Amino acid sequence: MNPSYSFGRRRTLVAALALLAAVGLSYHQTLSNDFAWDDNYIVLENPAIRDLSSVPDLFTQPWAQGVTYDQGDVQNRAYYRPLALASMAVDWALAGASSATFHATNMVLHLLTSLFLFAWLRLIFERRPSAGPGPDTDRPSAGNGSWLWPLGIALVYAVHPVHTEAVNLVSYRTTLMSGMFVFASLWAFTADMHRVLESTGPVGPGPIRVIAGLVFFACGLLSKETGLVAVGLLLVQDVLLGGLNRKRLLKVYLPLAAISVVYLVVRSQVTGGGVYSFFEGLDPLQGALMVPRIFFLYVRLCVFPDPLCPFYDWNVLGVPGSVLEPDILSGAVLLFAMVAAAVLLRKRQPLTSFGLVFFLVALLPVSHVVPFFDAAGERFLYVPLAGFLIAVAGAARALPVGPGLKKVGLTLALIVFTVFIGLTMKRTAEWKDSETILRASTRDFPASLSANLGLGRLLITQGRPDEAAINLKAAVRIAPDLVVAHGLLAVAQARSGDVRDARLTLMKAPLPGSGLPTAAQIARRELMKKHEFRLMVKLGL
Repeated sequence: MNPSYSFGRRRTLVAALALLAAVGLSYHQTLSNDFAWDDNYIVLENPAIRDLSSVPDLFTQPWAQGVTYDQGDVQNRAYYRPLALASMAVDWALAGASSATFHATNMVLHLLTSLFLFAWLRLIFERRPSAGPGPDTDRPSAGNGSWLWPLGIALVYAVHPVHTEAVNLVSYRTTLMSGMFVFASLWAFTADMHRVLESTGPVGPGPIRVIAGLVFFACGLLSKETGLVAVGLLLVQDVLLGGLNRKRLLKVYLPLAAISVVYLVVRSQVTGGGVYSFFEGLDPLQGALMVPRIFFLYVRLCVFPDPLCPFYDWNVLGVPGSVLEPDILSGAVLLFAMVAAAVLLRKRQPLTSFGLVFFLVALLPVSHVVPFFDAAGERFLYVPLAGFLIAVAGAARALPVGPGLKKVGLTLALIVFTVFIGLTMKRTAEWKDSETILRASTRDFPASLSANLGLGRLLITQGRPDEAAINLKAAVRIAPDLVVAHGLLAVAQARSGDVRDARLTLMKAPLPGSGLPTAAQIARRELMKKHEFRLMVKLGL
């Protein structure tokens, strides 16, 4: 056996064990967590995943079609993610409504994503095009450089707290699967990159790896729409790091384009229109200012992932008023700086340039180029974070430092890694169930309407009206024009025995928009669920 081949296999095994330990340590608590938030209607109350015989039907209908939660049904008609639902059907067939099984699958998916990321990065670091003299010539590298840097990136990626939302929420398995298949396809298409760079003629990846890459790409599309970004990321890699030629265009990009077209046609036949854009109601200037605001948020989450929030609503983000607002101005400067750095470092530090462009391109699907329901989300960084880490590693690797500074850098990296593990464990504990994550959200973001309203609604359903009234009063203070908050607050007050205040709440409630229920109608509907006719009489409902 070739000694170098054997040595490479041992390194791969060590990397796999290190990633397994990192993911296991960071996320072991998720195995004892319950279902939370959207998991209730997408998993527990979703008849479509309870029988494996219904799996073929999942490929002919939108995401979460026919669930018991009517609003969830409507909101998800624009999405086509049958493979993610099929994986949930397998989990259900194995263990029924066991939350541990679903969470274990999510952990495995995150581990596989980290492994594919390492395998792909190792190819990138093993052979890169020469760029001439300078502090980092990016010539072909060997030894520890082509192994330890990818492992370091993959380890930080695996334990980064920003992924806790996607890993701990079963309904966000779509993000895990899409991200895993994006990195798997990049690995497959890059597998023979060193042959491309060494050859004097056009040499591309072998047919088996091309087929594997195409299958991974198709699976990513069937997991979540953002899987389309894999084509753009591969193109960025081939342009910036070398390997793009006519044979590769015909052998790789043409089939990718064909699969994309077929997917989009099928998806258009299955899905309906979206509910609305999160930016609906903003004027053009405000909509434009939201771009740097959210960009700054994403960069901040990559560097300082605490506190984290599952509800980036208007009360957390804020409606933009001026370009001089600190986060908007900072986001604009950061965006310009990243683009400029990517251009200026193209020759001297290709890896840094590549990481920056990767980060920007990976964010495009969630940048509201196509309007969608959420303003921002931590799960949207599942793929882009890799580009950010590549850029940081590329810049660090290019620094002309001595042994002393290298030790300082390694110490800082270990500190960051340890802190990230601690934050991930803390956040995973907060995802224990719907109540724990909502309480953590109201603690860290007391002005969040979504968190206060969600916690109040949950406590009402659990028969805890006194506690619910606290959060619903906060929701009314935050959004005095929100009819549903007044209706639910009146219910909580009435069930707590405070009928007088419940009546006042209904009297002061704002009028709803056209065709929407009044606060009194909302309260009546809620009381009717438990046949509380005496309370209805006392409230005049």
